[in-house]
Amino acid sequence: MRSEALYIRRMWNFSKALDLALVDEEIVIEKDIPIGMRHGERVGYICLRIGIAMGMSHQELVRLLIAGLMHDIGAVGGFHKFHGTPYWMKDHTLLGAEIIKGFPEGEILSEAILHHHEAPYPNYSALKVDPSQVSLTAKIISFADKVDVNLSRKVLDQEERGKLIHWVKEHEGKTLFQEVVPAFLKLAMTEAFWLDLEHDNLLQVSMDLLFYKWDAFSTLRIDDKTTHILAKTFAKLIDQKSAFTACHSQDVAANVERLAIGIGWDKKACRAIKIAGLVHDLGKLSVPKRILDKPGPLDPHEVEVIRTHTYYTYHLLAGAGFPRHVIQWAAFHHERLDGQGYPFGISEEKLDTGARLMTIADMFTALTEDRPYREALSAEKALEIIGRGVGTTVDPNLMERARRILLA
Repeated sequence: MRSEALYIRRMWNFSKALDLALVDEEIVIEKDIPIGMRHGERVGYICLRIGIAMGMSHQELVRLLIAGLMHDIGAVGGFHKFHGTPYWMKDHTLLGAEIIKGFPEGEILSEAILHHHEAPYPNYSALKVDPSQVSLTAKIISFADKVDVNLSRKVLDQEERGKLIHWVKEHEGKTLFQEVVPAFLKLAMTEAFWLDLEHDNLLQVSMDLLFYKWDAFSTLRIDDKTTHILAKTFAKLIDQKSAFTACHSQDVAANVERLAIGIGWDKKACRAIKIAGLVHDLGKLSVPKRILDKPGPLDPHEVEVIRTHTYYTYHLLAGAGFPRHVIQWAAFHHERLDGQGYPFGISEEKLDTGARLMTIADMFTALTEDRPYREALSAEKALEIIGRGVGTTVDPNLMERARRILLA
């Protein structure tokens, strides 16, 4: 795993070097859209996310990511010759396919890069290759390349997302291969996909996706005194952001620890989930106070903003070197068993017991404290409301046990 991760890191940074080489005011493609500008990184990431959505194996995903990162390697090598000519699209794929052959698994990568400007209709294809001769990897890269070219580098708000989705549907079966479109449209329903594209460290995001069960970035001990002090300090800072959440993080931590003790977790695991509870809303530091303290219903844009907080919790904790299980317990508290939660759209097979406990603790705490739009509810009423989500939002078995523990 480590050698594979190191190889990907190296290739990622080679991709960044290619992008730097392409960031030039004279190097533009049709419609005056500049290339470079993290294009290789973003294409690699989009490819990876689509490959995961399509159920590709780990080995296939690694190849797909590398090919996506390197798809324009022929552009740098050929701009002195091809820039300004109508043959650029064709010739840089041919040149890139030759250059990549010297890389590990180069023959496989070569086909993907050779065909990354193919399309279902010959009129839109660089080499006019029959679609049946184009690999799925090449089709995904072709798709990701076109999608990224059609996206700006500004904040990808709902309007721009909607335009892109409309464009994808319009071009399905013409410039975009039909096999790829359904996976992308499903992916586009998750906030995390769009937020990732704006993330300043897409390498970390992508490594996290590839090595889901491996702590690629974890360096922090969770049971030392310093970690607890830091978590408690940030919990207070988070809670002070809003007049209505004066003790929310600390109360969530206390409640999730009660639940963990009540179901028989050992002391070390209970301490770890308490830490996760203290920092579960770390990303709320990015949410404006006017939204947190708004006395009435939030408008669609405000909802969009507040739903980003768990995304930032995840990546802030990952960047700080917290163990993966603690990051997930903290950041997955708005995910649901049915996959309709946010921001990652994770379903029950990736939500372990700790994440499920945190959801119950967070909901219970929120319902039993005053908010701008209502007074605190009783514990009994809060549990009744949470119980309506059994099987979709919350775990049925844990819910039964939570009732006994939290009413004791």
